[in-house]
Amino acid sequence: MTGKNGIGSRFTDPAAKPKVMAMLSVVVMIFAATAAQGAFFDTAGQTARPMGMGEVFLATRGDAVSYWYNPAGLSEVDSGSLGLSYGIINPSISSDLMKYQLTYATPFAGGGLGLGISGLSADGASEFVISGAYGVNMGERLSIGANVKVMRWAIEGQDDPYTNKSDDDLSKLSFSLDVSGMYSLGSALGLDELATGIYIRDAIMPNISESGDDGGQLPIEIGIGVMGELNSVLGEVDVAFVDGQTILRGGVEAPVAESDLVVRAGMIYGSDFEDDTERTDFDFGLGYTFSSMVFDYAYNMPIELSDSGGRHFVSFGISF
Repeated sequence: MTGKNGIGSRFTDPAAKPKVMAMLSVVVMIFAATAAQGAFFDTAGQTARPMGMGEVFLATRGDAVSYWYNPAGLSEVDSGSLGLSYGIINPSISSDLMKYQLTYATPFAGGGLGLGISGLSADGASEFVISGAYGVNMGERLSIGANVKVMRWAIEGQDDPYTNKSDDDLSKLSFSLDVSGMYSLGSALGLDELATGIYIRDAIMPNISESGDDGGQLPIEIGIGVMGELNSVLGEVDVAFVDGQTILRGGVEAPVAESDLVVRAGMIYGSDFEDDTERTDFDFGLGYTFSSMVFDYAYNMPIELSDSGGRHFVSFGISF
């Protein structure tokens, strides 16, 4: 029997089975090590601009590409915009492992509305998220937002050449909610702008396990951050707490003189103090604006998986 995408045909060769199973195991390990939730599901979506700045959240505001990180940032949307992102997760292991995101944002009812889809496909596994978000100003300084997500996780059944049986397909549909808030401190401390904020990701702890087992429940992530800007140089530092881990994120974005090019850099450091485990990622990025179009690129390197080739993300946005 041949499964979808030709997967079953690869398993008809007993010698190929260990290689494919090893690849799938590494895929799961990558997401366990690099996703903040510590699970295969990445409900935040991933786009090039925040990825190039250590995945900080306050800086992601006012555009369609990045609102998944910070729905309160939709309060600053002043025109329609469309964003498309594509990520190559690990080219050294599988060219099939990719991530995509399509988003749309527009002013709506005194605030900003965001709609989008995000997905990931691997060899035999996939995830898919549909998102609807809204952000609004609650005064001159405070803005809040929420992002409702419908999530589907699935893995295809595989043919076993030794028993001639096929495993069952596994899938699960779940719902989740992200909320965030930003508060502007104005031009305090001699900065052109200073702001602070908080987010709560997967606030209702959705379960992606088909059986409903507690092991499939995504943990709540809570993060706080401070962002400052001086002479068009933007910097941010965040701290987050999720599933027993403390995660520090930092990033900076600076324009290149007399050009429409910006450069970015960031770092992510996560530690589980009880289990004495750590992860460190370094991020680099570029952005270019041409008229109403924006092009972004980011490269992420998880140090613990330095042989993996890192992750590449490209995003394109247009305002109208």
